[in-house]
Amino acid sequence: MCSLHNKDIGWCYYNHSVVPTTAPHEEPDLSPIEDGSIWHIDGQKPLFVRYTTDWDCGFDTGWWYVIKDAPFDIESLSKSSRKHIRSALRKVRVERINPSEHFSELFECYKQACQKYKLADNLFSFESFQKYYINAEAKKIAFWAGFSMQDNKLVGYMTVKQNQDWSEICAAKFDPRFLNLQISDALYASVLDYYLNKQGNKYISSGSRSINHLTNTQEYKEQHFNYRKCYCRLNIVYRPDVKKIVKILYPLRYIINFLGRFSSAFHQISGVLKMESIVRKNSRTCV
Repeated sequence: MCSLHNKDIGWCYYNHSVVPTTAPHEEPDLSPIEDGSIWHIDGQKPLFVRYTTDWDCGFDTGWWYVIKDAPFDIESLSKSSRKHIRSALRKVRVERINPSEHFSELFECYKQACQKYKLADNLFSFESFQKYYINAEAKKIAFWAGFSMQDNKLVGYMTVKQNQDWSEICAAKFDPRFLNLQISDALYASVLDYYLNKQGNKYISSGSRSINHLTNTQEYKEQHFNYRKCYCRLNIVYRPDVKKIVKILYPLRYIINFLGRFSSAFHQISGVLKMESIVRKNSRTCV
């Protein structure tokens, strides 16, 4: 069977799964799932399809995006947040850069930041990092970098994708050796000001709930920059043979989660089973 392409159907292959290319607030076309053609997208054999519905439903579904959909106003933040941001902007210069002129510096920052990730199995090599971002502008991905005021060293960066009337922070990496410069405060403030105030986007998203990495990043954005959780409903459709495996493994999810501390393979399986648990809880709620 010939493969489908994401540009034709509004879906794309990502990390052994298929996800929509539509905006989080838009519900995708489900016909490729219904007719089975989704299982041949881009010549790949994905394990499952993941998508969301009921955007901003107003109640806790167990799944959310972290967004900011109000203009960025530093005066609306807490006294402590205002102090930290202003201090950060005195230490770190933030500017939009051409990544091709800074690949070595960007990768060094990426490498340093990723040292804290345990059992990560999808880290870039320098060659793959360069290849992925070589056409960043064509992909509408902008690079924002933070440079130390003291020695002009690149100490952090963000990648932001501009969509039609909304934007998303795709990656944010900070060199842990320079966290005393409050790099994240400087970058987030600058990026929010640009996309929400100057570009007039409806909202900026920092991604969905994290499953595989324990992090307090989302709480940090909520507390210091007035982001909010935008609840929606998680939906997963498995490839027929994978569905049988998930059914067998689901009762063992707590054991698999424990084994995931020591094995990247079990770590990935545990992530899928955690999402399955969220889907099942919502199904019971709707009955």
